[in-house]
Amino acid sequence: MSAAGPASGVHADEALPVAPVLVRDYRRLVRLFPYSYRREHEAEMLGHLLDGARPEQSRPSGAERRDLVLAAVREWLLAPLGSTARERRAATGLLFVLLPAVLVVPAARSVAYASWLAGSELGPPVLSSVPMLGTWVVWGAGAVALLAGLARTGRLLIAAAAAVGTVTLAVLVATGDERTAYFESGWVIGLAAHALVVLEHDRCRLSGPGRRHVVGALGAALAALGAYVAAVHGVRGGASWWAPAGGHLVSVGAAAVPIVAALGVMLLWARTRQGAPVLLGVVVGIALGRSDLFWSGNRTVGTEDLGNVLALLACALAATIAARWCVNRLDELAEARAAHRERLGAPT
Repeated sequence: MSAAGPASGVHADEALPVAPVLVRDYRRLVRLFPYSYRREHEAEMLGHLLDGARPEQSRPSGAERRDLVLAAVREWLLAPLGSTARERRAATGLLFVLLPAVLVVPAARSVAYASWLAGSELGPPVLSSVPMLGTWVVWGAGAVALLAGLARTGRLLIAAAAAVGTVTLAVLVATGDERTAYFESGWVIGLAAHALVVLEHDRCRLSGPGRRHVVGALGAALAALGAYVAAVHGVRGGASWWAPAGGHLVSVGAAAVPIVAALGVMLLWARTRQGAPVLLGVVVGIALGRSDLFWSGNRTVGTEDLGNVLALLACALAATIAARWCVNRLDELAEARAAHRERLGAPT
């Protein structure tokens, strides 16, 4: 009796084993997350899931499956910004300043050209000539609100601008105007990237955008717009800077040289390289929209189709993924070198 008592007590105190099928299902759900995120957090996630499992639970609950799938979708959307909070903080800080400088030129041109058309009796209809006008007005209002300190309003308006731009592309394709959709696709990519950056920038910094980032974004936007106006004035001999151009100020190939050089410089530093993937994807989308690489109209006018637009979007996405892979490898190399230097400096 005395021997049986302790023995039975030991068996009663032993933790019940976790069902292998539950571990398998949790691992399958965790595999939905991007590899770079799993490399950092997989063990921690599995530990939390198994610790929170109910006694005799053999399958993940419906709520757990839904939460993990939604979290995986969110991580895939944020993957171009990095997999850790430090990487995303660095990426959003840089892109918060640079993306408005990229988007302010088409926004200002569209609004100025639409204003001229509205006051011209002989001009074509405004909406047919500037289909992205509503998108740029909403984005401009959001950018102004964000810079004025109205963070919540600015975030909502910028996200709405990205949604309106996407709907506009869909309407253009549905109505047979794939040519315009092809030209505008790069700007919609930029709007979507800006919305993502603004939302994540605010989450990474609980107090909202700092004064330094706000001043930097405003200065970069004004500098970009001023440089564009000066360039148009010089090239077109004083013609209106907002008027549609018969040709581009510079060729895509000539513009690619300083862009590639700037991105190469960004890759040299850990903080600036985190923003390179998103910036490269936006630049590739805009550049392809101004070229005839995927435009069927370079063969026969009127043969543009949805495939041209999808090819442009796919190339922009591929450029972002490739750049993110390169940045991750550079980060791993830097970490390995830092660990090696630490081992060499440690006392034996």
